[in-house]
Amino acid sequence: MNDKPLSTDPEENLRMENELLRLQLKAETGADSNSMGSTPAEVENFFLKHVLEYERAFATVKQIKVFDLIGKPNFKKEENLTELTIGDALRDLTALLTDNQIEIDYSGTYDDRTKYRFITEELFDYETDDITVSSEMIRHFSYEEFHPNHQLDIENRTEEFITSWFKQTLDEKNWAIADSLLLPDRTILSKVELAGKFKQVFDCFTAYTDCKYVIHDIKFQFERESGIGHSEGFVKYTAILESGERTVIEGPFKLYLSLDHDWWNIFYFVFPGFSFQ
Repeated sequence: MNDKPLSTDPEENLRMENELLRLQLKAETGADSNSMGSTPAEVENFFLKHVLEYERAFATVKQIKVFDLIGKPNFKKEENLTELTIGDALRDLTALLTDNQIEIDYSGTYDDRTKYRFITEELFDYETDDITVSSEMIRHFSYEEFHPNHQLDIENRTEEFITSWFKQTLDEKNWAIADSLLLPDRTILSKVELAGKFKQVFDCFTAYTDCKYVIHDIKFQFERESGIGHSEGFVKYTAILESGERTVIEGPFKLYLSLDHDWWNIFYFVFPGFSFQ
């Protein structure tokens, strides 16, 4: 970028610089980057510069093992650590990763030994982009990407569906629901059609309050790379009419899910307060 200001007006100068950055991004990578709307120009400028920096580095990037990336540190093998020393060893290792701008996300709950074994026996051998990231950027790795936790995934889909129902925000954009649903009579219902049925229900009430639920059981099974499963439990909530009248709705629920491209989706469900009819 030319350091000479494009305009004497700082705000106009920043806007013009952002436009040039978008054009550069398009020319160098082919990626379209539209204006970020109401986002402050300073924030958009920061974003565009870092994306361009990353894309330029990525164009000629080589792969490097995480172990080499963090300087080939000395570490003890997991089997040589006792229950008294494993915690400290994990903390030291985590601090080293943090110093190298690496963080590991754990959606589930795992003990220190499992985490330490994962880092030293799997993550260290994993190849990542050999680029220097800015101090504001972090490399994130997810434990569940290496070890899918289907029980947790189904639980998360279930909780997302139920909480969205309580908030009356279930629509065609909800990621927990499949693009099409299979009804018991073999009818196929699109996600958009289902969203219309949700809206009809939600329009009848101003809000749901006193919302409670419990998941009693989750089961799943696989056949090659696909899977099928379900979750079931009990919900109870109070539906409020425009008149102020309150109706308590309660009963068992059951959600049926399928695994598609490593993602669990709800393809049919039975839920108190809703009917497909």
